[in-house]
Amino acid sequence: MSTLWKRALATTTIALVAGFGMTACSTGDNGSTTTKSTQSQTEQAPKASGVMTADDFTQRMNDAQYKAGSAHFTQSTEVSGQKLETSGDMVLNKDAAKMRMSMSMPRGMEIRIVDGEVYMNLGQLTENKFFKAPKDGSNPIFAQLDQSLSQADLGKQLEVFKAALKDFKADEGADTIDGVKTTKYTLTLDTKKMLASSATEVPAEALKQLGDTVTYELYAGPDDLPRRMVMNMAGTAMTMDFSQWGSAAEVTAPSADQITDKAPAGL
Repeated sequence: MSTLWKRALATTTIALVAGFGMTACSTGDNGSTTTKSTQSQTEQAPKASGVMTADDFTQRMNDAQYKAGSAHFTQSTEVSGQKLETSGDMVLNKDAAKMRMSMSMPRGMEIRIVDGEVYMNLGQLTENKFFKAPKDGSNPIFAQLDQSLSQADLGKQLEVFKAALKDFKADEGADTIDGVKTTKYTLTLDTKKMLASSATEVPAEALKQLGDTVTYELYAGPDDLPRRMVMNMAGTAMTMDFSQWGSAAEVTAPSADQITDKAPAGL
């Protein structure tokens, strides 16, 4: 697997878990986009009211996402002049143990995350089938992803995110994205504090590459739902656009005949 694919996977993990808590996703037992416990919590969520502030943006944004229940996303990741275009769907819920996300990549490759399990179809490397990622920590990429998923607790992430916030700016009248007029929020986060909740020890050299701060540009509509997120971290530039809030496709695990036990070489 090339450096570009590895960096794309790692950056996606950081973006979705460390930023905005959007990886705590699942469906209910009846296949709906929210569970009963989520419904009772979102019904009590405050209604969107004007431009978000540094004090309320995390709670308002997550309340809006969980109430919507699902979203489609497209992602563009650029590393060392190479660009990777991906797309997928997420089904959102506050229970991180039931996370669901799919991400399609070029050449027929696909990643699915369902109920904490990671499945990767790497084309010819996996005989066009899905390889179920090991949980024994033997692969550093899968180990990082597994640890991130296990920590995707909304309350904890909100605390870390607020503690790491160094600067917050809101610019109304920003880009119109997918037909929605947005406000651009620029967030500057303390890198060490942002990674403080990670069970994975970040090497000193990696921290040096990340720098003292990480900046997110977030475009959100008047409904508090994110429409675009822009991030540049350690030489990896990523833009994610979100659409189809509340009506994205369902995400399911591969069937037994779609799964191979053969580990992909070079990953």
